[in-house]
Amino acid sequence: MARSHLLAVLKRSRLIVHIPGSQQSYSANISTSASKELTSLLGFPASTWPYASAVVRELLGGGRSQQKTSSADSVADGVAQSTISTVTAEARQPNSDLARLLQIGESSPANRKELARQVVVPLQRLCPQLEYLSPNEITQLVAVLGHLQVKDSLVDIVLEAVSDIVADSVQQYKAPQLATICGAYVQLEHRGSGYTMLLDAIVGQVLRSFKDLDASGLVSLTHALAETEHDSEGTGKLLKAIAAGALDLVPTFSPGQLASLLASFSHLRHYDEPMYRVISRQAAPTVAALEPQQRSDLLHALAVVGHDEPELVAALRDHLLEDAGQLSGCALCDVLWSLAVLDQLSPDAFRRMCARLEQLPLGAFEPENFQQLYQVQRMVQAASQDPLTVQLPTWIWAYAASAWQDRLFAESNFTPLQQSICRTLADLGVWHEEKFLQNMTSAILLRDKVAIHPEGPTLYSSSWPRRPLGETLAVRRTLTRHGWTVVPLAKHEWMALASHKRAAYLRKLLDDAGAG
Repeated sequence: MARSHLLAVLKRSRLIVHIPGSQQSYSANISTSASKELTSLLGFPASTWPYASAVVRELLGGGRSQQKTSSADSVADGVAQSTISTVTAEARQPNSDLARLLQIGESSPANRKELARQVVVPLQRLCPQLEYLSPNEITQLVAVLGHLQVKDSLVDIVLEAVSDIVADSVQQYKAPQLATICGAYVQLEHRGSGYTMLLDAIVGQVLRSFKDLDASGLVSLTHALAETEHDSEGTGKLLKAIAAGALDLVPTFSPGQLASLLASFSHLRHYDEPMYRVISRQAAPTVAALEPQQRSDLLHALAVVGHDEPELVAALRDHLLEDAGQLSGCALCDVLWSLAVLDQLSPDAFRRMCARLEQLPLGAFEPENFQQLYQVQRMVQAASQDPLTVQLPTWIWAYAASAWQDRLFAESNFTPLQQSICRTLADLGVWHEEKFLQNMTSAILLRDKVAIHPEGPTLYSSSWPRRPLGETLAVRRTLTRHGWTVVPLAKHEWMALASHKRAAYLRKLLDDAGAG
C-alpha cells in the first residue's frame, strides 16, 4: 500500500487518526465516499485492528517497530499478528499470499460467498506489501482479481493503491503487463479516483512500446479506453499508432477480437479507414462464428462511424434477423438503429424486428433505446413509398415519441455556433428562423425548405475532423428525403475563420448549395 495513497485518503477524510507509538495525529476533511474508503482500508473487522495499526504506523512514518502487542490482540479471525519487519521480509521472498490468490484463481470456487471468504485473508495480508511487489507480481495480482470477479471495498482499496504504484513506476512495466492491468480493471468495473491518472500514464508508456502488444493486448487496452471514454490527445495518438500496427496483426485476431477492436474505436469516434476496411474484409467470412451480441456490436460499430462495407453488413443483417429471438431489447434497438443509419433496413426486416420488440417487457429497454427507435421510424418512413405501412407497435411508439421529446427539450437552447451563424445571416440581410426540422434536429430555416444544419464536433470523427459520423449522414439523408435542401456547416470550419471572413464564406456555402 503506497504511503502517498494512504495520506491522500486521510486528507479526504473527516476522521482524526492517531498513530500508535507516536505523537502525530492526521486530521482531514473528506467526503462520505472517501470516509468509506478509509474505513475499508483501516477498518478491518475489530479483531484484526492490531494488524492494521501496524501497517498504518509503518506507512505514516511510525518506524519499523517490532514491539509486540498483548497476546489478546495478537490473533484475529485466525490471522496471526505480523510486525512490519516480518511483512517486509516476506515481501522480499516469493510472496506466499499472492501465491495463495493465484491458487484460488486456478480453482475458482463456484460459491461466491466462499470465494470472497477465501480471498479476504491473503488480500488483507498483501495490503502493506504492495509497494514491495515487482511489476510482474502486481500484474498477476490484478489479473487474478479480474478473473475471480470479486468486487468489494477491500478490492477497490487494493486497486486504488495499485493505480498509484503503477502510475508512479509505469516505466518499469511492459506494454503487455499494462494491457493486462487495464483489462482486469474493466472486468472489475473499477473507476476509482486514481484510475484516470493511471490511464494517462499507461497511454504515455504504451505509446512508446505498443508494438510489443499482441491481439489480446490491443483489445484489452482499447476496450479499457473506450469503457472510460478516455478521450485525450495522448489517446488519439495511441489509437492512430494501434490502427497502423493492427494491420499486420489482423490475421491473428479471432472473430470476437475483431468485433471488439472496432467497437472500441467507434465508441471513441476514432475512424481509420484502412483499418476498418481490412478488418471488415477479414471479419465478413467469419460472421457465423460470432455470438449474436458480438454481431450486434460489430454492426453498431460500423454504423457509428458510417463505414458501409456491403459484404459484411449484408452478412451481419442476415444473421441478426435470424438471431432476433436471442437478442436483448437493447441489442435489438442497436440492430434496428444501425441498419437504418446504414440505409440497409428494408420495410420487411423492420416489421420482423418490430414483431420481436413487441414481445418484450418495458423493463427490457433503456430511455436511449426509445430515442433510437424514434429515429429508426423517421428514417424508414422517409425511405418508404408508403410510410403508414412501416410503424412501430403503438405502445413502443408512444414511449419513443416521449423519450425523443425529452431529448429535444434538453437540446432546446440553441448553441453559440447557431447564434453566431444567425448574427452573420442578419448582417447579410437573409431571413432565417431557428427550429427543429421534421422534429429530428435543430437547424436554421431559410426559405423554400432550405436549412443550414450547424454541426458540432461530436457529429464528426475525432480523428478525421472532416468526416461526419454515421448518424450525421443519416439525418442529412432523411431530411433530404423529406424535401429539404440541407446545407451542413461544421463548427471546426466556422471557428477557423476570422470574423470578417464569415459572411463571404456563408454566402459561398449557400450559393454552392443552390440556396443563395
